[in-house]
Amino acid sequence: MSKTRKILSLVLITSLTVSSLFFGSTGSIEAKTKSEESNWTKWLQKNAYKIKQLSPSENDTYQDLRFLKKVLKDKQIVLLGESSHGAAEFNSSKVRLIQYLHKELDYDVVAFESGLGEAYATDLNVKKQTPLQTMQDSIFSIWHAQETLPLFDYIQRERQTNDPLSLSGFDMQPTNTSYSHFLKSWFEKVDPSMGEKAYQSEMEFLYYFSGLKTIDQFQQDKARMIANYQSLLTFLKEHQDELTKLDPEHPERVKVTQHVLEDRINSIDKIVEKILLIAKYSEENPVEALKYYDELSVLRDEAMAKNLTWLAEELYPNKKIIVWAHNIHIRKVNTQTENPNRTNVVTMGQLMPDRLKKKSYVIGLYMNKGVSALNNQQPAPVRYPHPEGNIESILSKSKHPNLFVDLQHQKNKKGTSWMFTRRQAMDWGLWDEQLVPRDQYDGILFIDEVHIPTYINPIGQSIQSKKQPDIQSIIRDRLNNPPIYSQK
Repeated sequence: MSKTRKILSLVLITSLTVSSLFFGSTGSIEAKTKSEESNWTKWLQKNAYKIKQLSPSENDTYQDLRFLKKVLKDKQIVLLGESSHGAAEFNSSKVRLIQYLHKELDYDVVAFESGLGEAYATDLNVKKQTPLQTMQDSIFSIWHAQETLPLFDYIQRERQTNDPLSLSGFDMQPTNTSYSHFLKSWFEKVDPSMGEKAYQSEMEFLYYFSGLKTIDQFQQDKARMIANYQSLLTFLKEHQDELTKLDPEHPERVKVTQHVLEDRINSIDKIVEKILLIAKYSEENPVEALKYYDELSVLRDEAMAKNLTWLAEELYPNKKIIVWAHNIHIRKVNTQTENPNRTNVVTMGQLMPDRLKKKSYVIGLYMNKGVSALNNQQPAPVRYPHPEGNIESILSKSKHPNLFVDLQHQKNKKGTSWMFTRRQAMDWGLWDEQLVPRDQYDGILFIDEVHIPTYINPIGQSIQSKKQPDIQSIIRDRLNNPPIYSQK
């Protein structure tokens, strides 16, 4: 089987996940001299912020994070990236950052690269269920790990205070089957038939989104599926008062549901077809399948940009938001990066409106050495040591194991010229890519060594534990991994 065909087969099996280990080379890095390198190292030793603690802990004073108060002044949105979805230290450090941002800098919403509807519905029940259940119901299983769980413990504790941390999502991809149960239990209190219709519509959507039917079947069902969701929207609008009275503490519930249902219609109209075409062509015409994958990636990031904008300007206009996502989705101009293993498609950070970009601070996370995991939880050893002049090599010479570098407030001088020039970085710790750091990020969090997360409920466990898995188990396992981008 060819590399491309192998990739596309794995894409279908794991819901379009990255699961290959093909190393490429992006060519030469910006030329440098020893004096330049010395200037960079001296500047980093003097100006980089040492991160002395990665994991959250009780009675943390956050002394090493207090520089963020100045760096993030007047920023409504902080976008926390990651070069890999499978690094324990990325999870831990982001949990600690979120706690600090909430406690000290008044950020009150954390939005994951996971389903908007599922995260919102789960947030309504934070007080009624365990932190583990909240995590599993709201975000993709790539983050279902012991290192992430403290965030959900924290969310539950803070929900008892006057300063809660709200949980949200901005992805158009459904996270799991939880939203179908949410709609059913709510709608059926007003009209049992509409509750059942909501449930069946959601399950059919998930069935197609998971690639469990063919493109021919979808073409026959598409118009009916859209009509079903339109009827749910009509029901929502006509019974708005009755539905609101069922949960008077959350009057925004109708507004959020309307947005999610409209997002479902958009997905059925524009996106589901791409998923099924990828499945259709993955063996017979892999080049065609990759074309549809790139189209899907753009449509997904367009939807995520729209959802994040809606969260910031409609649902939470007076709140500060923390975003948790992959580097590729948050960086500013992905079309100006180069990676021989994927297409440099436009992504969410580039698609956000300028008015929101001005109020945002984008942080890329990178790792020096160790082992992370791919979306299928398979080990991905970081390529190490790094070539001279790439981002990881430059940052590692500061002699600070874990550090933060502010890029946004720097000018192009001897010590900072590396930020303003095109150079290599490691995507997922495996694939070479080239970018100008300051064009893509406002800051970089660099972690010396990473390990594979301690996963909770490993991928596939629910299916393997049953002789005859039900459709919800199959769908849940198909949705375990969100598409990131294709590695060709």
